[in-house]
Amino acid sequence: MRLNNRAQNCTECEYMKKYDYGNRIYYCDHVDRTDDMGKLGVDHPPKISPIWCPLREKKSE
Repeated sequence: MRLNNRAQNCTECEYMKKYDYGNRIYYCDHVDRTDDMGKLGVDHPPKISPIWCPLREKKSE
């Protein structure tokens, strides 16, 4: 997994989780996210990571 990609695809991220209560709800489970809910989408995850994604600004080491 590449963490330094500024427009990371959430479907490739280990922190994306899904639960199904009638609709598939996708959310981010990263402890450093700035969005309290971490909601990514309903039925489909986003094409690119949201602006608040903690991995979006990671620099390559």
